[in-house]
Amino acid sequence: MELHVSPINEANDPVLKSKPTWDDPYAFIDSFTPLTRHDYFYIETKIENGWITNRDIEIVRFLSVHRWLTLSQLTNLFFPGVDSAGTAIRNRVNKLQKYGLLRKIKWSSHTNIRENKPSLYEIGASGADILKYRLGVFLGSRDPRKQKEITMLFRQKYIATNEFYIQLRSSFNLNYFEFHPVLVNKEVQVVPTARFILSNPAGKQIPFFLFCYREEEKWLKTIRFQTNFIKSYLALEGNAATIVVLTSTDEKAQIANKIIDQEGLGGQTWFITDEELRNSMDGITKSFFVFQNGQKTYFDLG
Repeated sequence: MELHVSPINEANDPVLKSKPTWDDPYAFIDSFTPLTRHDYFYIETKIENGWITNRDIEIVRFLSVHRWLTLSQLTNLFFPGVDSAGTAIRNRVNKLQKYGLLRKIKWSSHTNIRENKPSLYEIGASGADILKYRLGVFLGSRDPRKQKEITMLFRQKYIATNEFYIQLRSSFNLNYFEFHPVLVNKEVQVVPTARFILSNPAGKQIPFFLFCYREEEKWLKTIRFQTNFIKSYLALEGNAATIVVLTSTDEKAQIANKIIDQEGLGGQTWFITDEELRNSMDGITKSFFVFQNGQKTYFDLG
């Protein structure tokens, strides 16, 4: 959608209906932080002298898998207990941009160009060099110096999934989390958003598959195809995994539920929305739900 809207927009007031922050087909990139050109010897010296810390390198490692984070998510993961309203975290993140470990993405939306949106952070050029020369991780097309074209909706799917991951860590005993596992049944493949494993107080490990849906073209057809596949895949593997569907709104969750019910997988599917994630001040142990007679029924997993 972002590629089909004229960049000339002189309206003083919003003319389009607003969309959820992390499910906005009208979102577009305002600017990237310019790529740095530090050679690796300079970065290695900064590491040896302690100007770049182990925590900074851990942030880079994390982003090599989780791709994009907001400042709030960075704070929750790597600066626990630090006042997010203060300047310490922003100063550190700005320093990481200066060294090239991080790269900042500013974005906006055609629904309201004047509204401030939370910036995203991804790996910078020096971050990619640290991964390559220090950790032996090659980013390929994910290296910021040779990235392929990426839509904002794709980035937003990662942001929503990363928020879900953060809440999982704080609310449950999370043993395993993997992005985009490839599931194969005969000659057909399906790639869920993630696979994760929780353990209950008795130590039993419980597997889940996560499907995060955004306002992408043919997303309803995708749900039907993936549900059909997962149903036969679980039957073939004898797997009692639970399916978790993450949508931006209750309305989309209801639509997804109707399709999943029609395909016979309703009994193994839980739902959670961006709204539950935003309002999860005490964790998400009471945020998963199913639909019964068209009404949301929450689980208490505490």
